[in-house]
Amino acid sequence: MKQAPTLSPYRLHKMKRLALLAGLLLTSSVNAEINLALFAGKSMVDNGDLNLTQAGTNMNFHDVSWEDKSFEEPIFYGARIGYWFNEAPNWGVSVDFSHLKNYLAYNETVAVDGIRNGVAVGGNETIANTIEDFNMSHGLNTLTFNGQYRWFPAGQRDKSLLGRMQLYTGLGAGFSIPHVEASISGTKTYEYQWGAGPVVNGMMGVNYDICHFISGFVEYKLSYADVQADLTGGGTINTETVNHQIIFGLSANFDL
Repeated sequence: MKQAPTLSPYRLHKMKRLALLAGLLLTSSVNAEINLALFAGKSMVDNGDLNLTQAGTNMNFHDVSWEDKSFEEPIFYGARIGYWFNEAPNWGVSVDFSHLKNYLAYNETVAVDGIRNGVAVGGNETIANTIEDFNMSHGLNTLTFNGQYRWFPAGQRDKSLLGRMQLYTGLGAGFSIPHVEASISGTKTYEYQWGAGPVVNGMMGVNYDICHFISGFVEYKLSYADVQADLTGGGTINTETVNHQIIFGLSANFDL
């Protein structure tokens, strides 16, 4: 009669450890939550200063205006991936991509100072005298990494009317990926530029569970972007923009 093979103490110990690990994985309660969200809405841009630097030119344009054209193609939209921790369900993290749009009102007259082609300038003049066009219509795209906190008005998340609601807030930082579209002295720039400057944002909103894994949300988000765009042929345009966003979105929610 053939004798069954015996296991070495090392292999027996290893198998016991694997069995214990498998048992823990099968019996543990893992309720971390992941969200996949899409959103759109209305963005409003504050006035701000703009600087143009080229060979022989270093000009400041003060209190320039921007248009957002949020509902014109390509529209303002965004996407977000969020993760809420099992051990601390009020706390979470997210990665946020927003396709903001900024169009310079280059036909406006604003205060200017600095040097243009080696000659000092000052007073008021039309932006188009120097900058024929500048916008980021294919996106003042921002990518931010956020920490978030949420409240449960009902004390817990359930299927009751109030239990479906969560209030949340968040802060984040990242960088911009603008699509620079500029025309200056007949030279055109038309390209995406990675890491063109830092971005900081804050948000607050209300999420409401529509069904088991789909929820809708309304959010206010404030984004600050310091954009330094490189120009074809040399030089830069630098502007600090503040965007106010009213967002409506849908989210798919999954327990892990």
